[in-house]
Amino acid sequence: MDFTEAYLTIVKASKERNTKELPTILSCLDFEDKECLEIGCGPLARLAIKLSGFAKHIICLENYDETVRTALQAVTQAGLEKKISVQLLKKEELYKLPFSDNSFDVVYGSWLPHALSTSPEFLDEITRVSRKYILLLMPGINDDLVKMKSFVYPGEKERREEYKKRISRHLKQNGMRVSYKEETLLLDFETEEDIEGVFYCFDFKNQDIGNKKAKVDSFLEKRVHNLKNSFYCIIGEKLQ
Repeated sequence: MDFTEAYLTIVKASKERNTKELPTILSCLDFEDKECLEIGCGPLARLAIKLSGFAKHIICLENYDETVRTALQAVTQAGLEKKISVQLLKKEELYKLPFSDNSFDVVYGSWLPHALSTSPEFLDEITRVSRKYILLLMPGINDDLVKMKSFVYPGEKERREEYKKRISRHLKQNGMRVSYKEETLLLDFETEEDIEGVFYCFDFKNQDIGNKKAKVDSFLEKRVHNLKNSFYCIIGEKLQ
């Protein structure tokens, strides 16, 4: 699977995304009448479309032409062109966002790569352009995917715990009060090929994992219809 196919497959399998993921995000802070910036909206712009019912306006940033095109298509089909803007952002601009200080009430992103979300330069930039809030929805620490990834990369749980501490520490250093919300999503895939395709793409970048493959396959095959996927939100609020 390529990234887009994997993304669409996991969204389809996430039966609870609108009953757990979205309500958890909305419980973190008040989006009503807020100017928002979303980092990495994905090809469906799915969170922006949902949050547009509350927010005043949302600018979505993506760094692939094809993703921008499909996200714009989704926004247009929903009739939300006046509420949501989708813009192409070059990868190097993630560390130098093309916005002035304090441009947005809320800066948020979901399921971003740890390499990006833990980067001090990235955290500095999203803090700079935020007037009040930062919200990052992060892959969880205690779920089936952590166990699976640990077969190939031992110590995954400890890494994710450190990532959470690193983000929190940096936001606090930037003058923010930090809080958290956690939740678990159950995923229901249609076939073994779907679940394997998604996580070989996302977690192993479609690389050869050698003699670990049989163990990973066996683990995923048992969880086609009941994979436990968790997430947590880190909420940063500027104190001044």
